[in-house]
Amino acid sequence: MRKKSLQLCGFTCIMGIFGAFLRWVQLVKIIEPETGLATAHSPWSYTLVIFSLLNIASLVLWIRSFKKYSFPLKYPDAFSRGLSLYSIAAMVIGAVMALGGVLTVIRSLGSSGTVFDLVLGLFSFICALGASSFVISANKPNKKTGGTIQSAAIILFLCYWLIAAYKFSASDPVIWHFAPRLLAVSSTILAFYYIAGFVFNSPKPLLSLFFCQLGAFLCIITLADSYPLGEQLITLAFAALMMLLSFAQVSNISTEKISE
Repeated sequence: MRKKSLQLCGFTCIMGIFGAFLRWVQLVKIIEPETGLATAHSPWSYTLVIFSLLNIASLVLWIRSFKKYSFPLKYPDAFSRGLSLYSIAAMVIGAVMALGGVLTVIRSLGSSGTVFDLVLGLFSFICALGASSFVISANKPNKKTGGTIQSAAIILFLCYWLIAAYKFSASDPVIWHFAPRLLAVSSTILAFYYIAGFVFNSPKPLLSLFFCQLGAFLCIITLADSYPLGEQLITLAFAALMMLLSFAQVSNISTEKISE
């Protein structure tokens, strides 16, 4: 199943890169220099929306094709690969997320910083540890339980991030400036909500896989936005983390099809 994992994650990554390009062009084209407002009914906005919907439809059809296979339904079996490279990737992702937190804390101490930025930066350190630990613990020999604290920390951080992102953008009259980022964070929350289901004995593997791919796709798209570097690094880290977990989940599918 490793080939299927690479195909699915590679597809999402490529579509995300194309989406980021369309997002960049959209931001350049739709903003009127005189007013700073967005042009209504811009063809670039429609193009981005149609492209995203086509990708979502493709993901739905692709992931539904896995319905005939058997997924591991418990942590750590669902995300265990037993590869040192997998744990190294998790540590790199955690380091990128923590670096984003450091930059966010530094920014919060400047004249334009806020308490929301400070808390977001400090909270991201805890989330980075939880994210790395969640993956690394799944690859420890004879690991049977765990993941509760890590998954809870990630979800709490994401919920706070959504609130902070909305607070940061609440006064912005241009919805296109912040709507994609709010959708990206919301999809990421749903992804880790369903990932936590493997820890709390309520697994929904197809939904987990779908929202991981959707969240990664939207996070990659919003890297084209003009957000602070620290928050962009956190976004990049979450996109990579969801791809890593998706890769492991698909790779661990049983090759035996479920009997009809």
